[in-house]
Amino acid sequence: MTAVAEFGHLPQDLRPVAALDAEARIAHIRAERWVQHGAADRVLSYLHEAFEQPPRERMENILLVGESGMGKTMLVRKFERQTAVPFDERAGLQRRPVVVMLMPHQPTEARFFDQLLTALNAPSAGHFARGFPVQEPAVRLLRELRTRVVVIDELNSLLAGTPRQQRVFLQLLRFLSNELRLAFVGVGVPEARHALLSDGQLRSRFTDVELPPWSLGEDLRDFIVRLTWSLPLRAPSPVDSPKLRRLLLDRTGGITLGLCKAFERAAVAAIRTGREYIDLSSFEDTEIWRGVATRSRNPHPQPRDHARREPA
Repeated sequence: MTAVAEFGHLPQDLRPVAALDAEARIAHIRAERWVQHGAADRVLSYLHEAFEQPPRERMENILLVGESGMGKTMLVRKFERQTAVPFDERAGLQRRPVVVMLMPHQPTEARFFDQLLTALNAPSAGHFARGFPVQEPAVRLLRELRTRVVVIDELNSLLAGTPRQQRVFLQLLRFLSNELRLAFVGVGVPEARHALLSDGQLRSRFTDVELPPWSLGEDLRDFIVRLTWSLPLRAPSPVDSPKLRRLLLDRTGGITLGLCKAFERAAVAAIRTGREYIDLSSFEDTEIWRGVATRSRNPHPQPRDHARREPA
Protein backbone atom coordinates (compact mmCIF):
# COMPACT_ATOMS: atom_id res chain seq x y z
CA MET A 1 0.00 0.00 0.00
CA THR A 2 1.34 3.41 -1.02
CA ALA A 3 1.79 6.17 1.56
CA VAL A 4 -1.15 8.60 1.60
CA ALA A 5 1.17 11.60 1.98
CA GLU A 6 2.33 11.18 -1.63
CA PHE A 7 -1.01 12.25 -3.12
CA GLY A 8 -0.96 15.99 -2.52
CA HIS A 9 -2.65 16.65 -5.89
CA LEU A 10 -5.85 15.01 -4.62
CA PRO A 11 -8.48 16.27 -2.16
CA GLN A 12 -7.79 15.17 1.42
CA ASP A 13 -10.66 12.68 1.58
CA LEU A 14 -9.61 10.92 -1.63
CA ARG A 15 -5.98 10.33 -0.69
CA PRO A 16 -6.67 7.15 1.33
CA VAL A 17 -8.57 5.76 -1.69
CA ALA A 18 -5.56 6.42 -3.94
CA ALA A 19 -3.47 4.29 -1.57
CA LEU A 20 -5.66 1.22 -2.19
CA ASP A 21 -4.90 -1.48 -4.74
CA ALA A 22 -5.87 -1.19 -8.40
CA GLU A 23 -9.16 -3.11 -8.23
CA ALA A 24 -10.41 -1.16 -5.22
CA ARG A 25 -9.63 2.12 -6.97
CA ILE A 26 -11.35 0.98 -10.16
CA ALA A 27 -14.44 0.02 -8.15
CA HIS A 28 -14.44 3.52 -6.64
CA ILE A 29 -14.23 5.10 -10.11
CA ARG A 30 -17.13 3.04 -11.43
CA ALA A 31 -19.38 3.73 -8.43
CA GLU A 32 -21.90 6.57 -8.60
CA ARG A 33 -20.59 9.66 -6.85
CA TRP A 34 -21.35 13.34 -6.53
CA VAL A 35 -18.99 15.85 -8.19
CA GLN A 36 -19.42 19.36 -6.80
CA HIS A 37 -19.23 22.15 -9.39
CA GLY A 38 -20.49 25.67 -10.01
CA ALA A 39 -23.41 24.85 -12.33
CA ALA A 40 -24.79 22.31 -9.85
CA ASP A 41 -24.38 24.76 -6.99
CA ARG A 42 -26.53 27.31 -8.82
CA VAL A 43 -29.34 24.82 -9.44
CA LEU A 44 -29.21 23.69 -5.80
CA SER A 45 -29.48 27.31 -4.66
CA TYR A 46 -32.71 27.68 -6.68
CA LEU A 47 -34.09 24.47 -5.18
CA HIS A 48 -33.28 25.68 -1.67
CA GLU A 49 -35.10 28.95 -2.39
CA ALA A 50 -38.23 26.93 -3.17
CA PHE A 51 -37.69 24.88 -0.02
CA GLU A 52 -37.22 27.88 2.26
CA GLN A 53 -40.28 29.87 1.16
CA PRO A 54 -42.93 30.21 3.87
CA PRO A 55 -46.17 28.21 3.45
CA ARG A 56 -48.73 30.32 1.59
CA GLU A 57 -51.67 29.98 -0.76
CA ARG A 58 -49.64 30.58 -3.91
CA MET A 59 -46.44 28.56 -3.62
CA GLU A 60 -43.65 29.19 -6.11
CA ASN A 61 -42.57 26.05 -7.95
CA ILE A 62 -39.63 25.10 -10.19
CA LEU A 63 -39.46 23.30 -13.52
CA LEU A 64 -35.93 21.89 -13.94
CA VAL A 65 -35.30 20.93 -17.56
CA GLY A 66 -32.30 19.51 -19.38
CA GLU A 67 -31.36 16.88 -21.93
CA SER A 68 -31.22 13.26 -20.83
CA GLY A 69 -27.85 12.54 -19.24
CA MET A 70 -27.27 16.04 -17.84
CA GLY A 71 -27.47 14.84 -14.21
CA LYS A 72 -30.88 16.23 -13.21
CA THR A 73 -31.83 13.21 -11.09
CA MET A 74 -28.52 13.26 -9.23
CA LEU A 75 -29.08 16.95 -8.50
CA VAL A 76 -32.50 16.45 -6.95
CA ARG A 77 -31.25 13.45 -4.95
CA LYS A 78 -28.44 15.66 -3.63
CA PHE A 79 -31.07 18.27 -2.71
CA GLU A 80 -33.05 15.58 -0.90
CA ARG A 81 -29.98 14.57 1.12
CA GLN A 82 -29.11 18.18 1.96
CA THR A 83 -32.57 18.78 3.42
CA ALA A 84 -32.83 15.50 5.34
CA VAL A 85 -33.42 15.74 9.10
CA PRO A 86 -32.60 13.32 11.96
CA PHE A 87 -35.11 10.71 13.04
CA ASP A 88 -37.80 12.27 15.23
CA GLU A 89 -37.49 10.20 18.42
CA ARG A 90 -40.38 11.95 20.10
CA ALA A 91 -42.84 11.32 17.27
CA GLY A 92 -41.31 7.96 16.38
CA LEU A 93 -40.98 8.66 12.66
CA GLN A 94 -38.61 9.91 10.01
CA ARG A 95 -39.63 13.35 8.76
CA ARG A 96 -39.37 13.86 4.97
CA PRO A 97 -38.99 17.57 4.16
CA VAL A 98 -38.28 16.71 0.52
CA VAL A 99 -39.80 13.74 -1.30
CA VAL A 100 -38.52 12.65 -4.72
CA MET A 101 -40.95 10.55 -6.74
CA LEU A 102 -41.15 9.28 -10.32
CA MET A 103 -43.93 10.44 -12.60
CA PRO A 104 -46.09 7.46 -13.63
CA HIS A 105 -46.19 6.64 -17.33
CA GLN A 106 -49.97 7.04 -17.26
CA PRO A 107 -50.98 10.32 -15.54
CA THR A 108 -53.94 9.06 -13.56
CA GLU A 109 -54.72 10.00 -9.97
CA ALA A 110 -54.46 6.39 -8.77
CA ARG A 111 -51.05 5.81 -10.39
CA PHE A 112 -49.74 9.14 -9.11
CA PHE A 113 -50.64 8.38 -5.50
CA ASP A 114 -49.26 4.86 -5.91
CA GLN A 115 -45.89 6.33 -6.93
CA LEU A 116 -46.07 8.92 -4.16
CA LEU A 117 -46.77 6.30 -1.50
CA THR A 118 -43.88 4.20 -2.81
CA ALA A 119 -41.56 7.23 -2.53
CA LEU A 120 -42.76 7.71 1.06
CA ASN A 121 -41.94 4.05 1.84
CA ALA A 122 -45.64 3.50 2.60
CA PRO A 123 -47.95 0.71 1.40
CA SER A 124 -48.89 1.36 -2.22
CA ALA A 125 -52.41 1.41 -3.64
CA GLY A 126 -52.28 -2.36 -4.16
CA HIS A 127 -52.34 -2.88 -0.38
CA PHE A 128 -55.68 -1.10 -0.02
CA ALA A 129 -59.14 -2.46 -0.77
CA ARG A 130 -60.33 -1.94 -4.34
CA GLY A 131 -61.89 1.49 -4.68
CA PHE A 132 -60.30 2.80 -1.48
CA PRO A 133 -59.48 6.54 -1.88
CA VAL A 134 -55.66 6.48 -1.55
CA GLN A 135 -55.54 10.26 -1.78
CA GLU A 136 -56.56 10.56 1.87
CA PRO A 137 -53.73 8.49 3.42
CA ALA A 138 -51.20 10.09 1.05
CA VAL A 139 -52.22 13.63 2.02
CA ARG A 140 -52.29 12.71 5.70
CA LEU A 141 -48.84 11.16 5.45
CA LEU A 142 -47.39 14.24 3.73
CA ARG A 143 -48.71 16.33 6.62
CA GLU A 144 -47.33 13.98 9.27
CA LEU A 145 -43.92 13.88 7.60
CA ARG A 146 -43.93 17.70 7.29
CA THR A 147 -43.11 17.56 3.59
CA ARG A 148 -42.34 20.98 2.13
CA VAL A 149 -41.27 20.05 -1.42
CA VAL A 150 -42.36 17.20 -3.70
CA VAL A 151 -40.02 16.56 -6.63
CA ILE A 152 -41.65 14.84 -9.62
CA ASP A 153 -38.96 13.32 -11.83
CA GLU A 154 -39.68 12.54 -15.51
CA LEU A 155 -42.55 15.04 -15.54
CA ASN A 156 -42.54 14.85 -19.35
CA SER A 157 -44.29 11.45 -18.99
CA LEU A 158 -47.44 13.51 -18.42
CA LEU A 159 -47.51 14.08 -22.19
CA ALA A 160 -48.29 10.37 -22.69
CA GLY A 161 -51.78 10.98 -21.30
CA THR A 162 -54.83 12.23 -23.12
CA PRO A 163 -55.57 15.98 -23.00
CA ARG A 164 -58.28 15.28 -20.42
CA GLN A 165 -55.91 13.18 -18.26
CA GLN A 166 -53.33 15.98 -18.41
CA ARG A 167 -55.84 18.61 -17.32
CA VAL A 168 -57.17 16.47 -14.46
CA PHE A 169 -53.65 15.68 -13.28
CA LEU A 170 -52.56 19.34 -13.27
CA GLN A 171 -55.71 20.24 -11.33
CA LEU A 172 -54.67 17.58 -8.80
CA LEU A 173 -51.23 19.19 -8.41
CA ARG A 174 -52.83 22.58 -7.93
CA PHE A 175 -55.16 21.13 -5.28
CA LEU A 176 -52.27 19.51 -3.39
CA SER A 177 -50.22 22.69 -3.49
CA ASN A 178 -53.14 24.73 -2.16
CA GLU A 179 -54.25 22.16 0.40
CA LEU A 180 -50.83 21.32 1.83
CA ARG A 181 -49.04 24.58 0.99
CA LEU A 182 -46.06 22.73 -0.37
CA ALA A 183 -43.93 23.42 -3.43
CA PHE A 184 -43.43 21.21 -6.46
CA VAL A 185 -40.26 20.72 -8.48
CA GLY A 186 -40.92 19.20 -11.88
CA VAL A 187 -37.93 17.55 -13.56
CA GLY A 188 -37.68 16.46 -17.17
CA VAL A 189 -36.35 16.92 -20.68
CA PRO A 190 -37.11 20.25 -22.42
CA GLU A 191 -40.43 18.89 -23.71
CA ALA A 192 -41.62 18.91 -20.10
CA ARG A 193 -42.40 22.61 -20.59
CA HIS A 194 -45.37 21.56 -22.74
CA ALA A 195 -46.72 19.35 -19.96
CA LEU A 196 -47.91 22.33 -17.92
CA LEU A 197 -49.46 24.41 -20.68
CA SER A 198 -53.04 23.13 -20.31
CA ASP A 199 -53.34 24.75 -16.88
CA GLY A 200 -52.32 28.38 -17.19
CA GLN A 201 -52.90 29.12 -13.51
CA LEU A 202 -50.54 26.35 -12.42
CA ARG A 203 -48.00 27.14 -15.16
CA SER A 204 -47.71 30.71 -13.91
CA ARG A 205 -46.52 29.36 -10.55
CA PHE A 206 -43.50 27.59 -12.10
CA THR A 207 -40.14 29.21 -12.75
CA ASP A 208 -38.03 27.46 -15.40
CA VAL A 209 -34.48 26.46 -14.51
CA GLU A 210 -32.52 25.08 -17.45
CA LEU A 211 -29.48 22.82 -17.22
CA PRO A 212 -28.21 23.09 -20.82
CA PRO A 213 -25.46 20.98 -22.41
CA TRP A 214 -21.94 22.13 -21.59
CA SER A 215 -20.28 24.74 -23.79
CA LEU A 216 -16.80 26.22 -23.91
CA GLY A 217 -16.26 28.44 -20.91
CA GLU A 218 -15.30 28.59 -17.26
CA ASP A 219 -18.12 26.30 -16.14
CA LEU A 220 -16.84 23.43 -18.30
CA ARG A 221 -13.25 24.06 -17.20
CA ASP A 222 -14.32 23.97 -13.54
CA PHE A 223 -16.30 20.76 -14.02
CA ILE A 224 -13.45 18.92 -15.78
CA VAL A 225 -10.96 19.89 -13.07
CA ARG A 226 -13.31 18.76 -10.30
CA LEU A 227 -14.21 15.56 -12.14
CA THR A 228 -10.49 14.75 -12.41
CA TRP A 229 -10.04 15.43 -8.67
CA SER A 230 -12.65 12.74 -7.97
CA LEU A 231 -10.50 10.05 -9.62
CA PRO A 232 -7.99 8.28 -7.32
CA LEU A 233 -5.03 8.45 -9.70
CA ARG A 234 -1.60 8.56 -8.10
CA ALA A 235 -0.07 11.22 -10.37
CA PRO A 236 -1.35 14.69 -11.32
CA SER A 237 -3.40 14.78 -14.53
CA PRO A 238 -2.77 17.74 -16.89
CA VAL A 239 -6.34 18.15 -18.18
CA ASP A 240 -6.62 21.96 -18.11
CA SER A 241 -6.36 22.18 -21.90
CA PRO A 242 -8.56 24.14 -24.35
CA LYS A 243 -7.86 21.49 -26.99
CA LEU A 244 -9.09 18.75 -24.66
CA ARG A 245 -12.23 20.71 -23.82
CA ARG A 246 -13.04 21.15 -27.51
CA LEU A 247 -12.47 17.44 -28.11
CA LEU A 248 -14.80 16.53 -25.26
CA LEU A 249 -17.56 18.78 -26.58
CA ASP A 250 -17.18 17.40 -30.11
CA ARG A 251 -17.39 13.82 -28.85
CA THR A 252 -20.13 14.17 -26.24
CA GLY A 253 -22.26 17.07 -27.44
CA GLY A 254 -21.78 18.58 -23.99
CA ILE A 255 -23.78 15.87 -22.20
CA THR A 256 -22.58 15.23 -18.63
CA LEU A 257 -23.06 11.45 -18.80
CA GLY A 258 -20.79 11.18 -21.85
CA LEU A 259 -18.11 13.32 -20.21
CA CYS A 260 -18.16 11.20 -17.07
CA LYS A 261 -18.02 7.93 -19.01
CA ALA A 262 -15.00 9.11 -20.99
CA PHE A 263 -13.10 10.22 -17.88
CA GLU A 264 -13.94 7.06 -15.97
CA ARG A 265 -12.73 4.83 -18.81
CA ALA A 266 -9.58 6.88 -19.25
CA ALA A 267 -8.87 6.66 -15.51
CA VAL A 268 -9.40 2.89 -15.44
CA ALA A 269 -7.01 2.51 -18.38
CA ALA A 270 -4.44 4.72 -16.60
CA ILE A 271 -4.56 2.45 -13.54
CA ARG A 272 -4.40 -0.81 -15.50
CA THR A 273 -1.39 0.36 -17.55
CA GLY A 274 0.39 1.83 -14.53
CA ARG A 275 0.41 5.27 -16.13
CA GLU A 276 -1.57 6.76 -13.20
CA TYR A 277 -2.61 9.99 -14.91
CA ILE A 278 -4.78 11.16 -17.80
CA ASP A 279 -4.17 13.87 -20.40
CA LEU A 280 -5.23 14.73 -23.96
CA SER A 281 -3.59 11.60 -25.37
CA SER A 282 -5.68 9.41 -23.05
CA PHE A 283 -8.75 10.22 -25.13
CA GLU A 284 -7.27 9.08 -28.44
CA ASP A 285 -8.25 5.47 -27.69
CA THR A 286 -11.49 4.69 -29.58
CA GLU A 287 -12.57 2.39 -26.73
CA ILE A 288 -12.97 5.48 -24.54
CA TRP A 289 -15.84 6.64 -26.74
CA ARG A 290 -17.74 3.37 -27.08
CA GLY A 291 -21.45 4.06 -26.65
CA VAL A 292 -20.96 7.80 -26.20
CA ALA A 293 -23.32 9.42 -28.70
CA THR A 294 -22.52 12.74 -30.33
CA ARG A 295 -25.49 15.09 -30.65
CA SER A 296 -25.94 17.34 -33.63
CA ARG A 297 -25.13 20.80 -32.33
CA ASN A 298 -22.72 23.69 -32.73
CA PRO A 299 -19.38 22.03 -31.82
CA HIS A 300 -17.95 25.15 -30.20
CA PRO A 301 -20.83 27.23 -28.82
CA GLN A 302 -20.25 30.45 -26.96
CA PRO A 303 -19.98 30.24 -23.17
CA ARG A 304 -23.24 30.58 -21.26
CA ASP A 305 -24.61 30.14 -17.76
CA HIS A 306 -25.17 26.44 -17.11
CA ALA A 307 -28.09 26.91 -14.76
CA ARG A 308 -30.29 29.58 -16.24
CA ARG A 309 -33.36 30.67 -14.34
CA GLU A 310 -36.25 32.06 -16.34
CA PRO A 311 -39.71 33.22 -15.27
CA ALA A 312 -42.56 31.21 -16.76
